[in-house]
Amino acid sequence: MAYPQPAQAPPLGPTGPVGWATHTPEEQQGLLEELDVWVTWLTEHYHLDRRHIPECWTQHWELVEELSALRLAWDGAYATSARPDAPLTWHEHFHLTRARLTEWVARTGCRPGEHRS
Repeated sequence: MAYPQPAQAPPLGPTGPVGWATHTPEEQQGLLEELDVWVTWLTEHYHLDRRHIPECWTQHWELVEELSALRLAWDGAYATSARPDAPLTWHEHFHLTRARLTEWVARTGCRPGEHRS
């Protein structure tokens, strides 16, 4: 059996939460671009669909905040200094996050190819 090719660089460890409201629009855009790389990987790696992460997720701050927090937890769980059970704990959090994402997406009313504010 062949192992999948690496799609993400190993995390160096969590840098700290992103206080989105404390950044300028230009800084937010840069942070969103970085987060988008990880969200794309997450979506592909875990075969998530539009019920969890719609195409327009970057236009919904509730989704940005949720995915940003999940990314921070992932960085911590897979850092070289992480506890051995940290990835399992991350997956438990991920399970709960998927339920919240589904709820947030349902509230947006967005459909594939159709964004609603």
